[in-house]
Amino acid sequence: MANVHTVSGWPFLSALRGVDDVVFLKWNEREGKGRSLFNVRDSTQYQEDNFTVGGGGIMPQKLEGQPLTYDSLNEGFRSTFTHLDYGLAKRITRNLLRDELHPILERIGTETARQARATEETLLANHYNRAFNASYTGPDGQVLCATAHVREDGSTYANRPTSDADLSQTSLEQGFIDFSDFRDGGGKRISIEPAHLVVAKENRFEAHRLLMSSQSPENDTNAVNPLDGLVQACVWNYLTDADAWFLQAEKEDHGLVLYVREEFWTDYEFDWDSKDYKFSGMFAQSSGWIDPRGFYGTEGA
Repeated sequence: MANVHTVSGWPFLSALRGVDDVVFLKWNEREGKGRSLFNVRDSTQYQEDNFTVGGGGIMPQKLEGQPLTYDSLNEGFRSTFTHLDYGLAKRITRNLLRDELHPILERIGTETARQARATEETLLANHYNRAFNASYTGPDGQVLCATAHVREDGSTYANRPTSDADLSQTSLEQGFIDFSDFRDGGGKRISIEPAHLVVAKENRFEAHRLLMSSQSPENDTNAVNPLDGLVQACVWNYLTDADAWFLQAEKEDHGLVLYVREEFWTDYEFDWDSKDYKFSGMFAQSSGWIDPRGFYGTEGA
């Protein structure tokens, strides 16, 4: 093997005659889910800050001849998003670029873009994967899915069931009921509804049975399925907990956000001394949640 071209220590067999095929970029890439679930915002500075303000409560009765009662808005919680850079580079020797017989090197740009998309999907899915992890808290000091989130008026609320439960008709119906109890910072009810049921690949078929059947999927009584078509199932292969499931409202009604400081971009050059080809790709972003209302989840039983 002494005469085989090498790069980074491994033999580059695509430069050899007699190799029938090289398996590289043979598979279709799955459609990304993250950006369809997060509010995507452009950013023109190194960090972004958000601040919640709670509204007032319901109006008290005004008695005849008595002055109006004055109230004020409730100060909320500040969240800071500091953008991080992500990038990789590849170096191809002049000999390999000249002598290869299979179209691998010309596709390194495509592979780098796939790496960037996989990185973003992983970063966004981590907010779901860590939704119950005490090491990852939000502006109110609680994890994303908690039983004691703090409202701006000082009271608490939950976006997680008291007892975690696997996905079923009963637990999903309870999730809808719990979801309807979200209130603003002054205690007024918020009129938002779940739009997506987000599950890992292991829960794909259970989610479809619950949401895509006109009759009850859990018995043979031919009863009407009240969950039929209520929300859209979203199967995200980057979720790591097979039992966890999440309900979330439309984007405008929840606080999950992705700030894009720089979209993925590439650059290349030929090294003057070695004549090697160098290629790089980078992007910059930050993500998280501003407010947990409009989002509900359980890690399963």
